[in-house]
Amino acid sequence: MLKVSSTVNQKYLLELEGILFEAAPSPWSLILNRKTKILMLEGIFENKEQAEKEIQKINELLPLNIDQNKIGNLDESWEKAYKNHFQPWIYKDFKFVPEWERKPLDQNTGLSCIYIDPGMAFGTGTHETTRLCIELMVDIFYQKSLSKDHFLDVGCGSGILSILAQIVGFQNVLGIDNDGKAIINSEHNLSLNFESSKINFMKKCINTIEENSFNCIVANIQADVLMTHSDRLIRSLYKNGNMILSGILDYEVDEVSRTFQKQLTTNNLDATTQTRKKNEWCALHIELN
Repeated sequence: MLKVSSTVNQKYLLELEGILFEAAPSPWSLILNRKTKILMLEGIFENKEQAEKEIQKINELLPLNIDQNKIGNLDESWEKAYKNHFQPWIYKDFKFVPEWERKPLDQNTGLSCIYIDPGMAFGTGTHETTRLCIELMVDIFYQKSLSKDHFLDVGCGSGILSILAQIVGFQNVLGIDNDGKAIINSEHNLSLNFESSKINFMKKCINTIEENSFNCIVANIQADVLMTHSDRLIRSLYKNGNMILSGILDYEVDEVSRTFQKQLTTNNLDATTQTRKKNEWCALHIELN
């Protein structure tokens, strides 16, 4: 396997996002360090020919001048290190297991096991932003007599939250992402957990979400994207619905909370908002009254 990594001027961020969205599934990923503001374009390729071809495509679309000398080998220990990074973990009655750690004894532990193959670009729920969503979903809905008709997973990634939603009792689950690779990965993980399911994964933009359609919306995406689409997300909740917002750094949470509170007020909605924190990451739980 080969890796290409190059620093990119932030002025190309929106154009690159559009290009990668249109080209999805794409071998490229954009990584913006929100503290240092450094933007990286990274790609993983099977061979040098594929890497050179994709570099040429990007350079023809934008004047990034990515050098072929940026191509580097992922050594033989990479796959082992990659797998060692993902370990099984437990929250209450749920165990989250990388697919390669699946064991027959898992079914005899009394825990509900969720199996995840993170692929090249996704996780198994260990990142703080995903764990916050998982913990809130379990605490709010597991073995609780709340309405569980419709659930929306915004930025579904590996599909782990959609899979959990079905297990805690939601009857209709929709996972959306603007990255075609995420939809492919989510559908693969769905097949690892259910022979049949009512979960649907779809490449879809947030601004096309239907209004007044969901008992629960979980959005684990960047804070700026959450704020941009705050009105649409609020309008898409049923009365007495619950919303979980994650992907928020601790220094961003106050601004995100104010933005959503403003939209609640604009839409004449009363809600209770709580913050949960894990290291430098935060999640907001908004419950409509």
